[in-house]
Amino acid sequence: MTLAPRMPEAYRALAVYYNRIRQDPEKALEAVARGLSLAPDDAGLLLHQGAIERRLGRWDDTLAHVRRAREQDPRSWGVANVLGATLLRLRRTGEAREAIDRGLVLAPAHLNLIYLKAMSFLQGGDLAKARAVLAAPPKEVEPTALVVNFATEGLYWVLDDAQRDMLLRLTPGAFGGNRGAWGLTLAEAWVLRGDQAKVREYAEEARKDIAAAVPEARRGEPDVYLGLALAYLGRKAEAIREAEGSVALGPIERNAFEGPDIQHQAVRIHILLGNHERALDLLEPLLKVPYYLTPGWLRIDPSFDPLRGNPRFERLAAGT
Repeated sequence: MTLAPRMPEAYRALAVYYNRIRQDPEKALEAVARGLSLAPDDAGLLLHQGAIERRLGRWDDTLAHVRRAREQDPRSWGVANVLGATLLRLRRTGEAREAIDRGLVLAPAHLNLIYLKAMSFLQGGDLAKARAVLAAPPKEVEPTALVVNFATEGLYWVLDDAQRDMLLRLTPGAFGGNRGAWGLTLAEAWVLRGDQAKVREYAEEARKDIAAAVPEARRGEPDVYLGLALAYLGRKAEAIREAEGSVALGPIERNAFEGPDIQHQAVRIHILLGNHERALDLLEPLLKVPYYLTPGWLRIDPSFDPLRGNPRFERLAAGT
């Protein structure tokens, strides 16, 4: 900015810094606004503006600015990625799939676009079509990377048997050395195989790594993923403390983008611990705010199996 004070890219970089590092989206929007005052049609700035507004729950503004970015740069897969993900959150599934398909024409091997395409079918309760997306990726897609991408995003249950076999053979190296993500993902996958000893083995690997990775300044703060590992280990009181603390720290009322993800993990923790009514207390609001869960999704996701037959859950799954 000192060398070229009128360069829009500098303000875009500053916005990324404030948004991702300082966790200050309002300051990030100020940087974007300064950049747009120099270059009102800069697609990158418009895209970042939309992404930051999404974090703040300003959904209409997000769509307006991301679509304007698409007008300026119609061949950007990044714009298609943000637009598709935003529309999925708003449960505008058909529009989302159209945006995602447009992105896949531009970047057919992009893992997140493939993931979003599968999610668009899961929203409609169509597991077969979601699996078909994974079954026929472009030849440029490395199979291990595809499996890791889906598994770490919580869609281990969408993988077919051969892909799940591959997942269970992977080492932490396939997860970039992240033993927490590796352990938690494999614990989840072993649940589907019904091997509780393996579930506990990998959950303990995850617990140790997640706990060790917390910076000194954040020791004592709740971590919902630590809570999930503790729930798989049967450490009920500790898991509940992490779940409820995480929800209280970033409630969906104040944290429109990350809040629902945190609350969803808390739902999973309570299901694992048998606290079904509390799980439903947390699940019900997730179907009323922008988030990707739908009644169709509830009907096919095996993590909700313990709730089946519960009248409250059946009403949610029926969309009534």
